[in-house]
Amino acid sequence: MALPAVTLIVTQRDRFSLTQASLASILADYAAYPFHLIYIDGNSPPAVAQYLQAQAAQNPFLTLMRQERYLRSNQARNLALACMHASPAGEAVTAAAAYVVFLDNDVVVHPGWLGTLVASAEANQAAIAAPLILQGQPTAPNPEIHVAGIATKFHPRPRGKRWFEQKQLFCGVKLQAVEPAALQPAVVDAVEFHSLLIRRDYLDRVNLDDQFDSLASHTDLCFQVAALGGKILIEPRSHVTFLNPKHIPLFERSDLAFYRFKWNEAYTAKTFAHSLKKWKLAADDPSLWSIWKWVIENRQIPARLATAEGSWGRRSLQFAQQRRCPGWLRMAIEDTVLRLNFPEAGISASLVIDQPVAAIGSTQF
Repeated sequence: MALPAVTLIVTQRDRFSLTQASLASILADYAAYPFHLIYIDGNSPPAVAQYLQAQAAQNPFLTLMRQERYLRSNQARNLALACMHASPAGEAVTAAAAYVVFLDNDVVVHPGWLGTLVASAEANQAAIAAPLILQGQPTAPNPEIHVAGIATKFHPRPRGKRWFEQKQLFCGVKLQAVEPAALQPAVVDAVEFHSLLIRRDYLDRVNLDDQFDSLASHTDLCFQVAALGGKILIEPRSHVTFLNPKHIPLFERSDLAFYRFKWNEAYTAKTFAHSLKKWKLAADDPSLWSIWKWVIENRQIPARLATAEGSWGRRSLQFAQQRRCPGWLRMAIEDTVLRLNFPEAGISASLVIDQPVAAIGSTQF
């Protein structure tokens, strides 16, 4: 029986410096389940761009598209989908793909991940299927789970509005601490875009809303697929590792502008406003501030890494996390702390994977 055709779409999440580690793992597993790969490069620094160009030249199944500007996640994904729909000569395989897999560029895939994911989607007639997403070192003997699907609950409010609640299942739990019976293929309410497979016939009926970036794009997609009656599946036998900046705190100086762009305060506010209207959420939803607080803490990671506990910079960052701090002032404080404290050589991090990228400190492309 012929294997269903698959197109992979890789987009840049919030750092460029993990490009090689991620792409090397994807290419290394090509023989196990062949695919076509569309890689969207949104204004990566010269060394990363050269690496991507070299990989595209060496691998005829890799289509590289570059834009000389930073891209939001769904903007990048829609560029790739436009490429598929155009189906130029020599790329008919992308037009015929039964499945599309979206991957962020800070994910390392594990051997056999794709074949397992496709087989599960086929067997379970899933519209969307996602692997078990781990975090930390990809070769850790007892890794931590980042997410094993998402549970969503709505609470009705007056005037047709609602509160929105989501829970990342098994987040932060060590893999070996989970009973095997709890990690079986299961239907969930949502999955994350770190790694996500979707059936082409469903993808053609949804809209990847350009307003949504890494913060809410997966939620919006899963809402749309659920409204179409599609099954959303977690497949825990397929593994990928998200190189979470909290666990792999690597930041090149060339990462900073892109990282700040992706988690910008003003853009986050626009995303929240868009979500309230599109999803019919109440403005007093208590979950909104908890999500916003996560965005602030996540955005401050490189600044915190560059400052010492108790320093003026660290104290300034702590003040900026408070709800009463205006957004414009929060961004100004963070920018100032980074400008005065971030090391010229960047912040290095050890990364151990099966592919030939053993440790990362400075760009090695």
